[in-house]
Amino acid sequence: MRLTDAAVLRGWMAYETRRAAETTPLDVDPALVSHAVSSRAKRRAGACRHTPLPDGEIGVRPDWDAHPAIHRETTVTLAARAAESFDEATLRGVLSHELLHVEQVQAYGVTDHGPAFRERAAALDVPLTCPSFAEPAYRLRCAGCDAVVGRRYRRCPSVETPERYHTNCCDAPLAVEDCR
Repeated sequence: MRLTDAAVLRGWMAYETRRAAETTPLDVDPALVSHAVSSRAKRRAGACRHTPLPDGEIGVRPDWDAHPAIHRETTVTLAARAAESFDEATLRGVLSHELLHVEQVQAYGVTDHGPAFRERAAALDVPLTCPSFAEPAYRLRCAGCDAVVGRRYRRCPSVETPERYHTNCCDAPLAVEDCR
């Protein structure tokens, strides 16, 4: 099933959020989660928007009675282009990744991709990355083995002066492939 209609995608996200809260070890309150679809996002498949708790710290549970609820509320957004490109299982992985952020926000008032996030993702078998769904303007390749070592969507120092950079795989210079 392709989730190409924004309203259908939001409904699917809400259903999957409730299902995850009920059937997985994720500690998420679906009532504090809103869902949105971005028609503008071109490279980011998902996002978790929230108002960070100013003194929030991962691993330290704040006294939620002393802080407004706004610091526990989140909006999970998925990119319409990702929904068009991914199968349902891949899209569910993106949503699960964002729900890990929701779990951190609801527990600590803040979130990041730090060690605690990576450990929790590994424990729940949640992906840390997702496949690319947008064609880059430039591919960075290793001049030694021709492996793709990066993608860029606009001009940047590694595209403009690739000779200043070397790859990790072969310690060879970068080669820039123009994909436009």
